Amino acid sequence: MTYLIGTLILFLILVTFHEYGHYSVARLFKIKILKFSIGFGRDLFNWTNKDGVKFSLSMIPFGGYVAFYDPNDVENYNKLTTEEKKYVLANRPSFEKVLVILAGPVFNFILALFTFSLVGLFLPKESDLVSAKINKFDDEKLYRVVSVNDNKINNAQDLEIKLLDLTGLTGEVRIGLFDYESQESIELIETVENLKFDQEQAPSSYFSLSPATDYPPRIGVIDEGSIADLAGLKEGDLILEVNSINTFSIYQTNDLLNEYGKQLSLLVSRNDNTVTVNLPSKSEGMSYGIRLAPERNDFLSSLSFGVNQTIFWIVNTFKFLYKTFTGSMGLDSLSGPVGITKVAGETLSQGLIPFLLLLAILNISLGAFNLLPLPMLDGGQLLFILVEEVKGSPISLKLKVLLFNLSYLLIMTLFVFVVINDVMRLF
Repeated sequence: MTYLIGTLILFLILVTFHEYGHYSVARLFKIKILKFSIGFGRDLFNWTNKDGVKFSLSMIPFGGYVAFYDPNDVENYNKLTTEEKKYVLANRPSFEKVLVILAGPVFNFILALFTFSLVGLFLPKESDLVSAKINKFDDEKLYRVVSVNDNKINNAQDLEIKLLDLTGLTGEVRIGLFDYESQESIELIETVENLKFDQEQAPSSYFSLSPATDYPPRIGVIDEGSIADLAGLKEGDLILEVNSINTFSIYQTNDLLNEYGKQLSLLVSRNDNTVTVNLPSKSEGMSYGIRLAPERNDFLSSLSFGVNQTIFWIVNTFKFLYKTFTGSMGLDSLSGPVGITKVAGETLSQGLIPFLLLLAILNISLGAFNLLPLPMLDGGQLLFILVEEVKGSPISLKLKVLLFNLSYLLIMTLFVFVVINDVMRLF
């Protein structure tokens, strides 16, 4: 039941916001609208507003549309007055048509930006620090992940995307690491052939990495009256060194603070000054009363997070769509309604934040997919407008219908493929 609820909420939000983009910009230009539908097929219920626009919720919830008056729909078109016919979409200037068509995907991107920014309010500030253990070495050593094939890693998410981007590679994969213990840079080198990743696992696991977003070792909380408090440490102090070992990460610093039988000398940064604080040796069960924690986002930094995430996902969604349709990345990487249903149910059960992140990413996926140059999609309609502008005359209706039907067949074939793909993943 959670899966069904999660999926319905997702699709209703995605589709409604996309179609409302088309609708609202058309209304801005006073363009005549026949129908606004969420879903396809027979109407479950509908109503008509004072401007004569019919709103409906239809039986099949996976999609929606805004139907405009069209000169080829003679029955409805002839009901309009001569003045009203001026405001039919087909009779409007090209720039108005373009803005109406673009509004759907752009509204999805705007909703993604808003959602990412909202989530950012509940997350720590962004960090470019990624720490990981190398599982195949079967030890507890911690490394900073620095690069993949000399491309700098910006965060844990970027690491997975950069690895995924290597799909189909034959050759060397060089992962640059920094050993916190020895304070030296090393490389993890794997030779691969036609590299492919398991859909159920993160790409990093292929290389035996267990990465996590890490943060600079800033003191978030000091227990009142604790050893750290009495020694003079303050909340907000950034730990630079522990016993002359440079510290970069929360995970690394926690390991150093939890060593038994050693007196600790901490070099911390406080208000642009450096301060040395000494702590006594620690015995088992003893606590210094220090909790390291990343800085939280404020409104501006959460907005910055939203912008960065939106740009990141738009760029990578187009990149992976290109790779998928050019064959360098297999179609088995795509998910359809069954896969989305599974993920939606899982994220909804995990809490609001994972669900909102999924909503934001799917908004970008929907917006990007609709910009593909297929006649059934917004991108195809934009292509028609461009061709007609260059040609100086309309494309024949027969050709448009033929191309529309071919693109419909292609999309339905893709739809069936991804559904089968999704079902196969369940077994």
